[in-house]
Amino acid sequence: MNIKVKPAKRTMILLDRRPKRAAAFAGLHPEVVSSVSGLLDSVTHSSKDSIWVSYESNLTEALIKRASPTPASLGLGLFLHEIDLKTIPVLSSLFRRIAFAVDGKFLPAEELAEVLEADNRENLLIGGFVNEAQQTITLWRGNLLSLTVPFSAFENSGDGTKPDFKALSVIDCGQTVKLGNYEAAVDSLLYEYDPLYRREISKKRLQEDRSFGASLRRLRKQRGLRREDFEPDVAAKTVARIEQGKVTRIQKTTLVSLAKHLSVKPDEIASY
Repeated sequence: MNIKVKPAKRTMILLDRRPKRAAAFAGLHPEVVSSVSGLLDSVTHSSKDSIWVSYESNLTEALIKRASPTPASLGLGLFLHEIDLKTIPVLSSLFRRIAFAVDGKFLPAEELAEVLEADNRENLLIGGFVNEAQQTITLWRGNLLSLTVPFSAFENSGDGTKPDFKALSVIDCGQTVKLGNYEAAVDSLLYEYDPLYRREISKKRLQEDRSFGASLRRLRKQRGLRREDFEPDVAAKTVARIEQGKVTRIQKTTLVSLAKHLSVKPDEIASY
């Protein structure tokens, strides 16, 4: 998937003391705040279109103290350091949207900057965290909205690789979720768990290809299945012929078998 980039129109305020890391965000033309004394001016002219990115917990704490008396929206807030969960309600009142680190699972600065600049940032990830008690993973998108998915979303891959939920990372500039040696495509997760994304993609796909075979192939890929995985119910060659549009009439038993392996109803295949 190509990342489309357009010039940044938002004000970025970067709370950071490391010049080298700040250089990674040059494309967003950030205001770099490295001391408590520099916060006041930034708070004063911040707007709902601003994005704050903080690597420094003490600067975040200072921001809360200085901004609390005026609960106006400061825009978006991204906090990349360990955060006291008690401060989340306060931060939520100051910013119209926030994302925060729980165990530091965010993209490195260079890739994070690329995603924040991307035109399609809402369809890319910047980080996330695992809740083992609830068996869920919360993923942060490039527009700072969250997507929570269950562990069951990550089925063993075709070669038997299992997800390691203790080793979460986001790679490929936000396009892949990595769980140890296991990898999952972000667009597949969005398609499965974001109805709006699914409607938009389905509409585009219908415009591009309305065939049953194309829908079957997309759903098979999304499920991480090979054509051979339908055997012995349906031969791999038959699956290939259907996907290539070489089969005009599909037998009911074949359709039912395909649906069984894909974990959908027979009449749902064509909607993918």
